[in-house]
Amino acid sequence: MNDLFLGLALFSTFTNDGTIAYAFDPTQDDEIYLYGIKENRTINVTENVGRDLAPRWNPTGTSLAFNSRRTAHGHNRPEIYTMDFPSRNVRRVTNTSAPDENQRAAWYPDESTIVFQRGTYFAPSKLRLIKHDLKTGTESTLYEGGDKLHAAPGISADGTKLVFQSNKDFAGTFPSRLYMMDLSTSQITNFVHPSVDSGSDADPKWSPDGKWITFSSARNGGEDYTHIYIANVDTNEVSQITFGNYNDSAPDFSPNGKEIVFQSNRFTEFGLHIVSLDSKVVRYIRAGRTPVWSKKSLQELGF
Repeated sequence: MNDLFLGLALFSTFTNDGTIAYAFDPTQDDEIYLYGIKENRTINVTENVGRDLAPRWNPTGTSLAFNSRRTAHGHNRPEIYTMDFPSRNVRRVTNTSAPDENQRAAWYPDESTIVFQRGTYFAPSKLRLIKHDLKTGTESTLYEGGDKLHAAPGISADGTKLVFQSNKDFAGTFPSRLYMMDLSTSQITNFVHPSVDSGSDADPKWSPDGKWITFSSARNGGEDYTHIYIANVDTNEVSQITFGNYNDSAPDFSPNGKEIVFQSNRFTEFGLHIVSLDSKVVRYIRAGRTPVWSKKSLQELGF
């Protein structure tokens, strides 16, 4: 029995409901969609010219932050937006000058502040981590260490720590590694670095209880395949969660922390999958990428 049919057969063993937000590209123009697990229903929540990517739920699951290249900018660089539910009110957050791009926003626990990466991957490549107050528009730089790519930030549930990926310890653009910043002291430490520099660690996300980080890595597959891992924040102990000749990435914990949703090329070029942390069984959901999981149902979100 292949992974797809095994996952479908064990559908009832998965313990979470809620809503998964993700990006999907039906006509070469990504939009943000919501998938209600219990309802088995999909809702398209953005519709515009310009790619909408990298959705991220706030802690209560009532707002999304995402980046968009929509034509309303007057340019094609991504800016950060938020969308509230059930109103579906969209607010533009950033407005920056070339060549800067704003991407991959994450929320602070108080939901009045976000952190995101700003800069460009193109020469002269440089990304820094920016803190933005949604009420006042005030911004400050959380981290900017040299001409490096500091990206994919995430704040712990208690607001005391920042995890991010960076190439800060390497001469080239890749590989990236994970780092942890104490937000009270700004001290940065290496986090779960592999003993062999074979492939990048990327896409870190916190568990709801703040005890674990999930991330994607090529550490056991060289440059050929990436898999999903979890790491204990206190002990740095790392466990591999997905396996096989696939590229698994962009993981996010379920609301109860017992499953992880991620994107993979197991059955389509970009498909959404869920893996159980206990059984390691993988279930295919649908086409899409960069999924994030909220505890709110579609009905609670106004659909």
